[in-house]
Amino acid sequence: MKFGVRRALFAIIPVIFFMLPFAAFAAGAAVPTSAVILVDGVSTPFDAYNIDGNNYFKLRDLAFAMNGGAKQFGVDWDAESGTILLKPGEAYTPAGGELSPGDGKAKSPVLANARVRLNDALVAPSAYNIDGNNYFKLRDLGRLLRFGVRWDAASKTVIIATDEEYADENTVSYMKSFGAYSVAADWFESAELSQNDRYFYLKKGQNPEKNAGMISVESGRHRYAAEDHSAFRDVVYRQLLKQVSNDPDAGFLFGDGTTTAKGYTLYVFTIEYESAGRTDRMYYIVGDYKYVLITESDGHDKNAEDITAVSKAAVDSFEWAR
Repeated sequence: MKFGVRRALFAIIPVIFFMLPFAAFAAGAAVPTSAVILVDGVSTPFDAYNIDGNNYFKLRDLAFAMNGGAKQFGVDWDAESGTILLKPGEAYTPAGGELSPGDGKAKSPVLANARVRLNDALVAPSAYNIDGNNYFKLRDLGRLLRFGVRWDAASKTVIIATDEEYADENTVSYMKSFGAYSVAADWFESAELSQNDRYFYLKKGQNPEKNAGMISVESGRHRYAAEDHSAFRDVVYRQLLKQVSNDPDAGFLFGDGTTTAKGYTLYVFTIEYESAGRTDRMYYIVGDYKYVLITESDGHDKNAEDITAVSKAAVDSFEWAR
């Protein structure tokens, strides 16, 4: 549940957070993928589907085809928790039936409520159930398991490369000591502003002295285990409450609780500055005794792109260092 309160009422209005589920959207038809699919240069016949312009694969098919390569991964099933376990670097143990051909017919996909765990974190790759099997978005798997995924439009070929790192042509990935994340390609990391392990990002062509908005990324430690994330949330809320209550320009404080696309606990705090014409939005990604804070400062320049969309994409791409 979201909340919004004026600065003058902060002291008397209680705040309650709820973790919110992701919204489910209807998908178009699942059409058998007609493109050639190369795995490390070898043409491989997958039972794959194209849904709304993206290719979806069965996990075990992909693990089988990539087995023995630099980015091989194991797949297991935890029946007790109903969770699919992905194990990067481990050899895949075939279960039988991998790479079996489909019937070549279009299907009606159903959004899959699949629980997937990568190492110690629950992740949320886009997935659909088709005829009783779960199919996962190839680019999501490439991003999570760090293998290359490319599209050659001239030859209509999907290229899976286990000797490459995943790269989105519309984003630039950054690897820091605390984790990795991606920022829109038309934004850049400012060496001038970044210091003390806090990294600032500006739109290309933007003047740092008179900017329409900027994004910063930093990490920190706290004293709570991951399952006690609400206690950490309350500490942050009290700090912001004090900060905003003492700032005459701050008009509203909003809060929201949800998860990132990779399943990490996420708390979002938004401060609206009425007279200053600025919005600060803070995304706290909460881990075990640690957090990452991604902050957007939006100056509401009508000619600027939606900084919130850029920030959310960085949040959803974040992955803790292993």
